[in-house]
Order: sequence, then C-alpha cells, then structure tokens
Amino acid sequence: MRFRRVISLAIITLFVVLLCSCAGGVSGAPGNNVASHEGNPSPAESPPPQEDSGLASSGSSVRIIVTRGFGEPAILEKTVAIGEDTTALDGLQMVASVETKYGGGFVSSIEGISSQYDGANKTKEDWLFYINGISLSIGAGGYILRDGDSEHWDYHDWSFRQFIPAIIGDFPEPFVHGIRGVVHPTVVAYQSGWEEAAGQIADRLRGLGVPDVTCRSFDELSAGDKESSNLVLVGTSDFAPVEELNEPWNRLGFFCHFEDGALVVFDSAGKLVNGYGAGTGLIQATQSIWNPNGIGAGENVVWLVSGLDESGVKAAVDILINHPDAYEYACAAVVTEGETLRLP
Repeated sequence: MRFRRVISLAIITLFVVLLCSCAGGVSGAPGNNVASHEGNPSPAESPPPQEDSGLASSGSSVRIIVTRGFGEPAILEKTVAIGEDTTALDGLQMVASVETKYGGGFVSSIEGISSQYDGANKTKEDWLFYINGISLSIGAGGYILRDGDSEHWDYHDWSFRQFIPAIIGDFPEPFVHGIRGVVHPTVVAYQSGWEEAAGQIADRLRGLGVPDVTCRSFDELSAGDKESSNLVLVGTSDFAPVEELNEPWNRLGFFCHFEDGALVVFDSAGKLVNGYGAGTGLIQATQSIWNPNGIGAGENVVWLVSGLDESGVKAAVDILINHPDAYEYACAAVVTEGETLRLP
C-alpha cells in the first residue's frame, strides 16, 4: 500500500496557524479541500438550528479537559464558572499553567508540556483544541464560551493528520450544546434493516438532553437535512453514505478506512498498524461533507456507527449507547473481539 502525501511549506504553515493551538482570532476554513455537495434545501424541509444569545450569564459554567496522545487519560478535567465574553483561552488559563508565543497568539505549553518540532526526525507535536468535539478555524482567544461547552485540549503528533475535523470523545457533544450557541437538529439516519438500532441511539440521545432528534432512512433525507443537521449514520460498510465518507478518508481526518472487506488502521504517524476483519465495528466523526461551507466550517458533524458486517454494527451501537467511558476523550474507536480500541 502506497500513499502519496505532498505538503508544501505554505500549507503546513497554514495548518499550524489555524489548528495548532492558535490563541488569537484566526479566520478561514482549513477543511474546504473537500468539495461541497450541491443541493437546493427548502426551509420547510429541515428544522432550523436552535440558537441562544451567545452570552454567558450568572451561573454559566464550562468543562475544561486537557489530554495528550489523542485522548489518553486526562491530565486534568475541571468545571469552571464563566462570565460574559470569557474566551476559550481565558477558560484554559483558569485551570492550567499556560505559556504562549507570538504575542500571546499561540499556546505553546500547558502544564509544562511544550510544543516540539524536529524537522530531521519529523516530530511535530502541538496543543490542538476542540469545542464540543469540533475543531474550529479560529483560535482559542477568538472563541467565546457558552454555558455547557466542553473545551478539550489535546497534545499530539500532527505530522500525519494536520486537521482532524471532529472527535467522538466529548460525547454527547456536540449534539447537546452545539457550537457557537447554535444547536443543529440531529438525525439518526439508518440503512435498511437498522431502524431499531437507530431508534435506540435516538432514545439515548434524547435521554442525554439532545433537544431535537429524529430517526429516518437515509433515502428520506432532503438536501437541507444533510447540509444543516448533525447526522449519525447507522449501517454496514456498504451503506451508501458510509461508502461516500470512506472514499475521501484521508481528507476527512480519519485514521482508518474500509478496504477489501477489512478495516485498515493507521497510527498517529501514518504507519499501517493493523487490518481487522469480520465482526469489527467503528465509531468515528468528521464535520459534514454535505455542508456547503465545507468540513472546516465548524458547524455540524457526521458520526459513523458502522462495521464490516451485522455483528460489527451491533457492537458499535452497544459501545456508543452503553459504554461511553470506553471512548471518553478519544478521537475514534474500533470495536473488535469484545474490545474497544481507541484510535489512533
């Protein structure tokens, strides 16, 4: 298996500025390398996202999480009270020792763990952050926290994946609190034969406080549904939207993909580490490829609850619903032979 990855210095610089712990406000959408899907949504076809005032009020609080190595056990996790106009950088500084560079525009160290760059050894480790499990194209100093937000910083190698649009480890986010005060409707979209499993996931989400959850066959979704909803796709690897996401797996920030009847898995440096067969399930997330603003928009997500076969999907559904501790803080998860393996 051979992979060609040609990344210019300019692109690397762009990703570092946008993604590697930028603390100041930075505009742009680094995920727009995935072509948008055209559609003509009707406002009546898809319910509008719910939006709050965007301002913290008395009694507002957020959860701050700091991990390393793609969500290994937390270095710290604290809930703190916030006031109006508290930024993500402010929130981090409330709970951790933080060092910045470039005039305060780049978080270079948290709790004494500092950015590392070694061109000769291809070492590129930095602090990257997510709000409610979504990577944003603005820095921590430019994002205003809302009540209930989860702010998650992870220190990891970005030599293989410069951009990871979304992670699963802050579940049930972003389904509960959304992003920037906007909560998009959630649709659990299922492959034929998986309606019961989809209903179980929808019930679990409702029980966790997700405000607007529906279940539908993927074929029933309008263009507006796909463009503006959070989607949870339930089905096997030959489910059409799963195949559609599997094809551009490199551009969507995935560390695995389905290939020739197996789930092929890579480590953080892009090295092929394993291939899993029958009975394997998968839970992973990205930003929506159907959003016309691209996968760097920081708006809505697509989660795959999938597998190579029926038993794999059932295993993934069970882990998602009943064992969230198994993938807490993780980027993605593979379920195989009764074990949950965190990726990468």
